[in-house]
Amino acid sequence: MKNIKINNNFKRIFIVLIILSIFLIGIQAASAATPTVTVEKWGTGGDVTKNSLIKKNIPKSEITTKVIKAAKKGTPVVKFGNGKGKKTLIVSGVHGSELSSQVASMKLINYLSKKKNIKGTIYVIPFVAPKATAKNQRFYNGKNLNSIANKKGSITNKIMLFAKKNKIDAVGDFHCTMPGGNPGKNIIMGTKVPTLKSARMAIGISRLIKQPYRNYLIAGKEYPGALEDVLNLRGIPAVTCEVKTPHGKIASGSITASLRQMLGFLRYNKIIT
Repeated sequence: MKNIKINNNFKRIFIVLIILSIFLIGIQAASAATPTVTVEKWGTGGDVTKNSLIKKNIPKSEITTKVIKAAKKGTPVVKFGNGKGKKTLIVSGVHGSELSSQVASMKLINYLSKKKNIKGTIYVIPFVAPKATAKNQRFYNGKNLNSIANKKGSITNKIMLFAKKNKIDAVGDFHCTMPGGNPGKNIIMGTKVPTLKSARMAIGISRLIKQPYRNYLIAGKEYPGALEDVLNLRGIPAVTCEVKTPHGKIASGSITASLRQMLGFLRYNKIIT
């Protein structure tokens, strides 16, 4: 009888441990998808909902409301994960009138907030300069932010420093390109020198999402001061992803194409499946 009681007690303890383990795993999975929203107070704040196309196309949700509120104070940063594992950064809105990629970033944030199997850490900057986005202006305070990332004190230079500070392993900078412009099509772009991982990432994303890629030889030669180039020159692998749509407008399918690029970027880096 004594042995039977011991066995029964052991079974009860074993069952309790299994239930507790399942509960803890559930908490860990849920917390991995719970985002935190912070603000980089760089003087960039603006009400992005004053841009009617942004307001119309971004998801309506609690996390969206938090991001919009944060954007009024500066550049919002949404973080998924606890800072461990591989770290990635997604950026959009370097040009305020490139709307499809900014809407795609908000759709990505809402998607990730419901995803339970994020492996690593994801930072998303959906609006680099909310003030420019609100006014549907390409330039921020009259400056092309994608040509001055090598200038100390510029917003894009601060993003590069943010990436260094947080030890980011890979960056995706998401843009929109005018029909008939350069590159004028949906494309993923990287560079070979000095950060070969950039070129490999462009190829890898291209294969995953079936969009073309283009790799330049040397970072900073074709586009000096571009955020991607400055990141690569600092040893942080980065790619630029473009979708075709007129500036200040949203062409049919362009939001979906940009979101595919973002998901491809995360899947290539094995952050999501």
